[in-house]
Amino acid sequence: MTRPDVFILSVEPSADKLGADLIQALKTVNADIALSGIGGPAMREAGVSSDFDISPLAILGFTEALKAYPVVRRKVKEATALIMQQAPKSVVLIDSWGFMIRVAEALGKAGYQGEIIKYVAPQVWAMRPGRAKTLARYVDHLLAIHTMDTPFFEPLGLPVTFVGNPMFDDPFDPAERGDFKSRHKVGKQRIVVVLFGSRPAEIESLYEPFAQAVAEMAEKFPELCFFSPVTENVRGLLEQKSEHDPRVNNVHLLEEAEKYQLFANAELALACSGTVTTQLAMAGVPAVVAYKLTPVTFFIAKRLFKPDHISLVNISADKALMREFVQGDVTPKNLFESMSEYLTNEPMRFETSKALIAQTELMKGKGGTASARAASAILTILSND
Repeated sequence: MTRPDVFILSVEPSADKLGADLIQALKTVNADIALSGIGGPAMREAGVSSDFDISPLAILGFTEALKAYPVVRRKVKEATALIMQQAPKSVVLIDSWGFMIRVAEALGKAGYQGEIIKYVAPQVWAMRPGRAKTLARYVDHLLAIHTMDTPFFEPLGLPVTFVGNPMFDDPFDPAERGDFKSRHKVGKQRIVVVLFGSRPAEIESLYEPFAQAVAEMAEKFPELCFFSPVTENVRGLLEQKSEHDPRVNNVHLLEEAEKYQLFANAELALACSGTVTTQLAMAGVPAVVAYKLTPVTFFIAKRLFKPDHISLVNISADKALMREFVQGDVTPKNLFESMSEYLTNEPMRFETSKALIAQTELMKGKGGTASARAASAILTILSND
C-alpha cells in the first residue's frame, strides 16, 4: 500500500460528515493525494473506508463514557495500531475530544513521526480551559472553526488556523423549497421538524417529553405535519421506540439527505441541542431546543459550563434567539407552550427567522468553504514538513 499523505479519523456522525467534506476538498485541490482513514458512511461514500467499527463510540456524557471506557481503550489501541501500520505523513483527528486526545497521546508514545492535526478544538471558551494545555502537548496543529478558539491555544505554542465552521459549507437557500411538499403529499399542512438527537443517549433522554409534546401539538393544531430526519446510527432505536407509540404516529421519519429541503419548508422545530440547531438557524427556522444529561453528568457540567446558553447560535449572539430548556425544565408542558406561541404569533416567528439567518451570516468564515480552507491548511502543513 502507498504511504498515505493524510489519514482522517472520525468516530461520530457529525465528524463523519466533516471527514467526507474534507476528503472532497483535498481531492479537489490535489487529485493525486493519497488518503486513508476511519469513519462512517459519509466517508465511505467519499472514497475512504476501513473495517474499523465506530458504532460503539457514539458516547454521550461523563457517566456514559465511564461505562464504555474499556471499549474506548480497545478502540484507541486498534486505531493507533492501524495508523502506525500505515505510517501516514499526517493524521487529522476530527472533533470527539475524549477519544481523539487518547489517540494523539498513544501516537506520541508509539513514536509516530508525522504531523498530528486536530480539526475542531475542544470548546475551552465554554468549559474546561485546561484542555487547551493538553491539546497543545499532544498535537502539532489546530484547525479551528470558531474565532474565539485562537486566543486559548496560540499562547501555548500550538499553531492555529481558523478555517470557519464547516456546517456552513452546504449550499443552502431557505427560499429553495423544491418538491418536498408534493413528494410527501403535505398539501396545505404546516410543517414542524422534530429532531430527537443523533446519539442513542440523547434519544433515551428526550424521546418521552418530545413524544408527549408532539401529541399535544397535534391535538391543538390538527393542520400540523411532523417530519424527523434521522441519522443511520440511531434509526433502529427510534423506530423501536415509536413503532407502537400512538403519540408519534404522525411523525414521519426521513433520510438525513432530505434534511435541508425539509428545513426550507418548515415553520418550526423541536430539537435536541447540537449541530443541527445551527443548521436550523441557517434556514431561519425558529426552534425550541432541549437537552438532558444524567444527574451526575449535569451536576458536573453545571459547574464547568461558562456560557449562559447551550445553542451555538445563542452563544454567538449572546441572547436567546432560540428557546432553550435544560434538564428538569425539559417538560412536555414547557415544550408545548413555547411551540404553540411560535405557531400562533406570526410576527414573532417572522422576526425570529430573520434574526437567526442574520446571526449565522456573522458566524461564517470568509473566502470559500471551511472544508476548502482546512484542506489548504493541511496541504501547507505537509509542504512545510
